[in-house]
Amino acid sequence: MTIDESIFGLRFGSNEELSPSLEEINTFLRSPKKEGGNVLHGSDLSAYGDLLNRVLFYKQHQLQNVGPPDFREKIFYSALGHSCFFAPSLKLAIEQYKYHLHTLASLDFRKPSGFIRAAEEEMSGLNADRKSDAAKLARLHSMVDERKQALETLKKSRATLAAELVAITRYIRDNLNKIVTLCEVSLAALAEVQSSNSEENRLIQDVKTHFKEVLKDALHHGPLTKEYLETVKNDVDTLSRELSGIIREDVNTITRLYKAIDDHIKKYSAGLNELLTKIAEQKEISFDEEKKLFSQIEQQLVSLVSDHQFPVKTAAHHTDTSYADILTDKRKEMLDYLVDLLHRERRTRHERRSGQERRKFADPDYADPDRRSGKDRRSSHHRR
Repeated sequence: MTIDESIFGLRFGSNEELSPSLEEINTFLRSPKKEGGNVLHGSDLSAYGDLLNRVLFYKQHQLQNVGPPDFREKIFYSALGHSCFFAPSLKLAIEQYKYHLHTLASLDFRKPSGFIRAAEEEMSGLNADRKSDAAKLARLHSMVDERKQALETLKKSRATLAAELVAITRYIRDNLNKIVTLCEVSLAALAEVQSSNSEENRLIQDVKTHFKEVLKDALHHGPLTKEYLETVKNDVDTLSRELSGIIREDVNTITRLYKAIDDHIKKYSAGLNELLTKIAEQKEISFDEEKKLFSQIEQQLVSLVSDHQFPVKTAAHHTDTSYADILTDKRKEMLDYLVDLLHRERRTRHERRSGQERRKFADPDYADPDRRSGKDRRSSHHRR
């Protein structure tokens, strides 16, 4: 399956008037959450950022093949990169969410509201017919109007910020759902590899063919002893068993890794969806309750990129023969095949018609409402 470039691609429909510059975001992330505190706004994203950089670095340098192959590293970074969970766009979306939530939480409705209440209470005790009170009433009316205008501005800011926070959350949730689909297609492909064993059998046959060529070359130098032939046969059988076991373990390791990614993404996609539903169902919601819901989403997003474990325990690379290089080459070849397979474009099973899903009627006169008939039917050169 190819990497779906639309996963965490451009976020369309964002409010350009609200969008902070990268400099503004970085300044915000470097600022303390609490005045005088040591915990920064960006502290809870640092681990994700470090691993993201390693995934991107591996992707850029994996073709250099410098030094002996690191099978654990290949499995780990290839799967994480292919899953699209480690994406600069996801990190940026969460950073923007935190920035906008901080702006929303900083809106101060209490001060102007409190002033209006106090001023209106004071005005109720004044007499407009009294000259000294009349001047004071006029001044208080003017100040109350200013505060009411400020409140309207705050309400508009609250509404636009809330809409942007919802849009960012939906963007993340929708792309997480795409990752779930990608993981499930990958898991289906890995299960097919395990059941067919075709590539494993091909690699084992390559090993046997290699030793057949070795024996042919050896025959040019004289007859082969029975002991030598028996040794070669034992080495081939041993290498075949070892290669088969390692391949099986590597496929299981990759499968467990994709399953862990799939389970992790599903958990937080469901959590974000639940909170979005709560927000959508609220016809009237207090500012404090709204901030609480958006803060819960922030907690989900932070946990999404920080509270995960994707362990990779690769099989021990050891052979009882003197042909460790052959085992290494074939194991690398199998992993290259698996990586290529998972990146190749595939059609998922539910997109293909199974035998039960095919048309049940071969009768050309069958007249289902969805079936073309007469001149509406495609001619042979227009058929797919």
